[in-house]
Amino acid sequence: MTVLLAEPVVTRSPERGRIPTDAIPASLDMPAEAGSIAPSASATPSLAPLAASLRSGPSRATISPVASPPSAPAPAAFDLPSSTSLASLPAPALVWADSGRGARPGASPTVPTGARVVDLGAVEDFPLPGIDVAQLVAMLGSVPVAEVSGAALVNGVAVWQQAVNMIQAAQAAWVRELEARTPDALRHVPDELACALVSTKRHAENLFLRSWGAAQHPALADAWASGAVDARKVDVILDEVRRGGGSLSDGEVAAVVADAVDKAGTMTGPQLTRHVRTTLIAADPAVSERRRVVERERRGVFLELAPDAMARLIAYLPAAEATAAFTAIDALAGHAAADGDTRTVDQRRADAFADVFTSVLDRQATPDGSPLPTRHGQRVALQVSVAATTLLGLDDRPAHLGSYGPIPAQVARELAQDATWRRVLTDPVTGQVCSVGTAAYRPGADLTRTVMARDVTCTFPGCRQPATRCEIDHRIPYDFARSPEQQVHDPQTCEANLHALCKHHHQAKTEGWWTVHHDPATGVSWWTDRHGITYARHPVRVLVPPDALHHRATSPPPLGDPPF
Repeated sequence: MTVLLAEPVVTRSPERGRIPTDAIPASLDMPAEAGSIAPSASATPSLAPLAASLRSGPSRATISPVASPPSAPAPAAFDLPSSTSLASLPAPALVWADSGRGARPGASPTVPTGARVVDLGAVEDFPLPGIDVAQLVAMLGSVPVAEVSGAALVNGVAVWQQAVNMIQAAQAAWVRELEARTPDALRHVPDELACALVSTKRHAENLFLRSWGAAQHPALADAWASGAVDARKVDVILDEVRRGGGSLSDGEVAAVVADAVDKAGTMTGPQLTRHVRTTLIAADPAVSERRRVVERERRGVFLELAPDAMARLIAYLPAAEATAAFTAIDALAGHAAADGDTRTVDQRRADAFADVFTSVLDRQATPDGSPLPTRHGQRVALQVSVAATTLLGLDDRPAHLGSYGPIPAQVARELAQDATWRRVLTDPVTGQVCSVGTAAYRPGADLTRTVMARDVTCTFPGCRQPATRCEIDHRIPYDFARSPEQQVHDPQTCEANLHALCKHHHQAKTEGWWTVHHDPATGVSWWTDRHGITYARHPVRVLVPPDALHHRATSPPPLGDPPF
């Protein structure tokens, strides 16, 4: 890297007090999806003012733990005098150059007096030291990517990653301020972030915990703010320290974090995980047993959806139980394929694994013969919605598999061969369920079945909890003071006033953190948070209307009078 002029940039970091890591619930997983920023030529002119706003935020930042004991000290705060605000700090202009092979001659801009030159064709140190994020983004946005050398492109991607890291660290400061203003923030702030970012609650929780956790370790927070580590490695360090550093002193934890930050630039995420884990075990040999006990509490089974009517069933188990399960599945699959069996050993294992559970559903009994528990008074079974015309082979419209989503018509036909059929009425325009028929006279069960079939999932924006595992809630709270005559003429427990909510979002609505309004004409549920921001949850189509599968060609624009 060639530097013509490097003026010192004054930086100030808030004093951060370390909060005990056990304040983070053990049930939450720190590794998260890493965000990214993808620049484009059309967006380049707006990048510089957008990045400049990162330096002009509030002059006061408060860091507060999610949960702390009564004797914990007050959150630390810091003030920046107006004369040294971030927006007015001196920083030389950044200008790019390219000395790499293949660069177009004359592509590099003219270097103004006093500017700092970053040679993208010969960058050796990453991250670039003493860099201001706004000027870094502005410099990168001015590079004509089609005219620079291959070395400059590779180095430019690395420098863009530094900018992404710095911006994500700046975003974390906003999340921490939101946390500091919200009582019981861990329960409520992730819901607000999930709606605002149109993401899952899990992703929002990870963003929240990453923002809070980094502030408890000054070395990590400073490295993230300078772009030296990315969000993924921040998660790795926080997760390992949270699990294995509970018995260490503050000084020991600080030493582990500082060592991890120092090694992060030369290690991948998995390599850094093993390094931090080894360091923690060396600091306290008994930590491995404590970690084993903690991890055992996190055991579980998870369904991960995949394309093409496939899914992954992931079991997180203690090593002994996982090995025992695999040994049994391997035995069921057989060590050699029977004559005429063309399946691979992996395919035979998968089929043997699935047969265990399909037989449980078919018999409605556990392996020891006990009856399978019911849910909402109904037997547990797969729910498949498919058009009658599709079952008859008259068309190939997609079907819908409960807890999964759309599946091809042929898969639905195969499932329907041994199934019990139930009539379902859908709106011909929207494809939304209107009612569910049954041969039995059970109004309570019928209404529950209708609501679950209509809503498909929890009706909070972005929540994917299947309706069959949700609670049935009154949109307008049930009024027990109403007379029986009023209930008859204007019932509260009716399809129009019921919706499916998972336990978490049901509780949040009951406690007043969210209000909901439903539009019966469109099926849209409007959710408003405590700040007055409203989000829409649109109805789920269980069947695709036939006209939705046909795309009309747009008419060409009129050419006008010649010459064209």
